[in-house]
Amino acid sequence: MIKPYKAALIQQETHVIVDPRTRDEMIEKNLNRIFELLHWTFNRVGEMRLAAVSEYSLIGQFRPRSVDEWLELAETIPGPVTDRIADKTRELGCYFVGNLYERDDEWPGRLWNTNFIIDPHGEIILKYRKNNGPNNLNTVYTGPGDVFTEYTEKYGDLSMFPVVDTEIGVLGTLTCTDIIFPEMARALALQGAEVLIHPTAEPWSDVDAKWDVFRRSRAYENLAYFLSVCAGGFLGSDRPRSGYRGHSQVVDHLGNVQSVAAGPGEAVCVATIDVDAVREIRSRKPGDSGHEWNQLVELRTDLFAEVYRQAKRWPNDEWSDKLLKSTTETRAYARDMIDRLVSTGHLKRSNIDIFENGA
Repeated sequence: MIKPYKAALIQQETHVIVDPRTRDEMIEKNLNRIFELLHWTFNRVGEMRLAAVSEYSLIGQFRPRSVDEWLELAETIPGPVTDRIADKTRELGCYFVGNLYERDDEWPGRLWNTNFIIDPHGEIILKYRKNNGPNNLNTVYTGPGDVFTEYTEKYGDLSMFPVVDTEIGVLGTLTCTDIIFPEMARALALQGAEVLIHPTAEPWSDVDAKWDVFRRSRAYENLAYFLSVCAGGFLGSDRPRSGYRGHSQVVDHLGNVQSVAAGPGEAVCVATIDVDAVREIRSRKPGDSGHEWNQLVELRTDLFAEVYRQAKRWPNDEWSDKLLKSTTETRAYARDMIDRLVSTGHLKRSNIDIFENGA
């Protein structure tokens, strides 16, 4: 049995690296502020077993910037940043979930958007590289699927969806846009993940309310806690200070919002995680009467497999023999795919498209 424990989502304002010459100074400022907020939370709430920070929390986001420029700003994992965080997890006795742009000598010229988990002993126990990067058409980091064959040969068949069994439950992570692909959270849950941690950076937009629905949906459909920690703001760049919406939140395994930071800016969102409640409902055997639900048991994995196989959407290995350099490449690929799907009847062209572009 795992006793219920406290988790903290550190929604901080991040100093953006605009001038590459300030890289180390900005990372130091951001890391020190994360540690200040972490200590404040321990002093206010007491023992925390799990803490998490947002996507881009240590470097900020700034565009336009080339892959090579990003690689100059990126970190290795392990490296100096994770070493300092490891010292802090040993000091406080907590697990820590972070996010970095990563460079790796095993993958020269490739940029990764990577989450990591460090345990209370200072060990890196999980590293997840964001899957939905190039296919969201807005970013220039590689996803594991883009080099699928080589990636799985190096790390294993399920290496794109890592989970780790710990004394506070089975943990898995996903990043920002991963949330709009239900398969991502489901792949983690099918491997046992009970707590899903979601570093994200979401600007104010016309889809805000939908993303909040996604959080509750990903939790309930997988009977898992969903901890979503968003950027509170970016300082010192061309982006508005409150241009990122915050709204970090903890959703329980039944889709109920347990705690939420109600806006942008700095905040710490704290909630209690009851992993044993997840295990009870997932493993409860049905009786002979009454209405029963258990999505992870009732799921017909074999039923849907053939539909996915034949759908032929965004492919694996598309960038296996070339480096991804620009969103121009991914957007061109998306346009070609739409043309193909229209030609095979899997998509229908709108009347507006036909009128503007011809039959």
